[in-house]
Amino acid sequence: MSLRHILLGLLDEPKSGYDIKQLFNKIFRHFWSAELSQIYPALSQLERDGLSRSHNEASAKGPARRVYKRTAQGTRTHKAWLRAGPEVGKDRVSYLTQVFFLDAVPAAERLAFLTDLRQHFADELEELREVDRNWAAEDQRYPDQLPDESLYKQFTLRLGLKKIAATVAWCDECIEVIKASIKKRPKV
Repeated sequence: MSLRHILLGLLDEPKSGYDIKQLFNKIFRHFWSAELSQIYPALSQLERDGLSRSHNEASAKGPARRVYKRTAQGTRTHKAWLRAGPEVGKDRVSYLTQVFFLDAVPAAERLAFLTDLRQHFADELEELREVDRNWAAEDQRYPDQLPDESLYKQFTLRLGLKKIAATVAWCDECIEVIKASIKKRPKV
């Protein structure tokens, strides 16, 4: 999958690069990240490829902003991507490679690393749970009777909740193993 496909999906309604970045921070952050330095060049490329159009629009908060919208060709490209079937690849998980090499540092540092990692994911899990609670409070059809335009968005939230909860549980297991190994070591 590429950023290009995600942008095409988001450009069903006019959005600026900043609007898109906010959506990444709010919606996609548990499974995809993108910086403005990636978003703007990708938006420009979509426009050069005829998949989107842009125009300047007045802004209540300062200078005019550039707003992008998907073209008919962009819609066809977006749908073709969806019809091509699931793109299942290998995720790159930086922290997991760090865990692989944790034996290079003292046990106390290993414990601190995993404790920090757990806290990071616990915070992220709480944020997603807040989204879940708010959505349930705002829509009585939530979660299983949502209309199609919301149902599949809820599916991504559901997986995010499950994956992050599993990661927190994994961190807890690792932390307990490290604590037990520290207790077993002879005092020098």
